[in-house]
Amino acid sequence: MLMRPPSAEKHSSADRKVTPQTPLAVHQRHLPEFQEVFERSAEETIASMNETGRDVASQGARHPLPIRSMGVARTAIPVVIRNPLGTGWAHLTCHVDLLVGLAAEKRGIHVSRMGDVLARLAGEQFDSLHDYAAKLIEVLRSTQHAETAVVRVSGQLPYLEAIEGVKSKTSLESLGLSIEAQYANGRTTFTEGIVFSHITACPCVQQTFRQSHADESSQFVHELEVRQMPLMTHSQRCRTHVKLQGLSKPLSVLQILDSIDRVAVRCQNTMPREFELLTVYLAHARPQFLEDVLRDLSADLTKTLEGEPDSARILIDSISMESIHDFDLHGQIETTLAEVRAITQ
Repeated sequence: MLMRPPSAEKHSSADRKVTPQTPLAVHQRHLPEFQEVFERSAEETIASMNETGRDVASQGARHPLPIRSMGVARTAIPVVIRNPLGTGWAHLTCHVDLLVGLAAEKRGIHVSRMGDVLARLAGEQFDSLHDYAAKLIEVLRSTQHAETAVVRVSGQLPYLEAIEGVKSKTSLESLGLSIEAQYANGRTTFTEGIVFSHITACPCVQQTFRQSHADESSQFVHELEVRQMPLMTHSQRCRTHVKLQGLSKPLSVLQILDSIDRVAVRCQNTMPREFELLTVYLAHARPQFLEDVLRDLSADLTKTLEGEPDSARILIDSISMESIHDFDLHGQIETTLAEVRAITQ
């Protein structure tokens, strides 16, 4: 007989209980013991596979070709980091990709080891998303015996923002945080990012409106501009991902937000009437193409990153959801601090 029917008795797994450092729900499903179902114990079975070369993942491939990347994509991974906006701890729910290069002589990766490391790190606290990714890629390389590895982490950081106006209210906001760690040739490089929403107002319509008035109305238009009353135009909501690569130290979220706010008008969720007017006014008083945002933000970030090396890179990807068109605009810029410094100094 190859298999025995499982016992109806439920078995506890007290010796395998997990106690995370941070509050995380713990549940233990009840399974029959391995040896109650099969003729050999789990230890004997695995030892036999290892001794006889029957560990399938470690076997040779039928066609020994190297695989550039192989791994898992996981969602709803809890990550606890020190609050990058203030004090205390922040809880993120993240999407995590774990990828390793697979040598030609290896048939497969060890998937369960990837799941185990994600579960173990879910109970720990980290100083930053950078530190989490650094630990993750270190353990990934070690457990997979990989010469190349990639870790990608992206999640939402929820936060509260006080709205002090005619009435006191609170806005529940969120920022996207991302990091990619790549290990190759004995070195790990990091690309850190922030995702935010903002609005732009089209300068083209304003200029066309300005030019559309005859001489008898020119004084009226001039008076509006003297009083700093923006001309009408259409506006767009944009979703922008700023990524910084090759920094000498982990990214400062607050510093990057200051730079963003000098260039773009960020969206807000709780917006009383006076704040609604202020937000629309600021966007229309400084009309921008999406192209302007990409270039101006690159220039301001370069000033913010004054102490960083010339080789550090800025990568910005943005989607503009057009209000008067049945399509979106998509813009990308990739440059080095050296290239921006050469045209701004």
